[in-house]
Amino acid sequence: MEFGQIFPLAPGAIKTGWLAVLFGGLLIVWVGLFFFLSYMIRGAAQAEIALRDGKLVAKGGFYGREIPLPSVVVPEARRLAPDKGEPKSLRWRTNGVGLPGLSAGWYKLRDGEKALVFVTDKSRAVYVPTRLGYAVIVSPSEPDRFLEALRQASATPSPPVAPAGPAS
Repeated sequence: MEFGQIFPLAPGAIKTGWLAVLFGGLLIVWVGLFFFLSYMIRGAAQAEIALRDGKLVAKGGFYGREIPLPSVVVPEARRLAPDKGEPKSLRWRTNGVGLPGLSAGWYKLRDGEKALVFVTDKSRAVYVPTRLGYAVIVSPSEPDRFLEALRQASATPSPPVAPAGPAS
């Protein structure tokens, strides 16, 4: 008996090209997610919390606002208690990043209020309500000094804006 004949396998009934497309697509999604999260972490780590030009500035990553101080409810601004019973604690992330040691973006609070959040240390979190339909929660390095500066800035009257007259 001679064994010199070769019989190739029949082509598979199921085409596997779609698997390559699926795994390639998943790889692209994972790489994109990696770069998105890297950008968000860097942006939130370099977030800006400032009081300037009569505004509360809270910016980092894709998120941020410049809120005129008259729109801030300064008397209700306060430090948040880090315990679980705090009604202003973060409940649901609606658009943003939530990682250990970083919460940034838009969140719903335990009491249902909407908030723009930049928190890296919950023990330093400061709640700042606004008249714009949302609050701001940030964790400045010196929360008590931030609150005092916010109170002083809101007590200082803004310089009057001169009406624009005709050009001469």
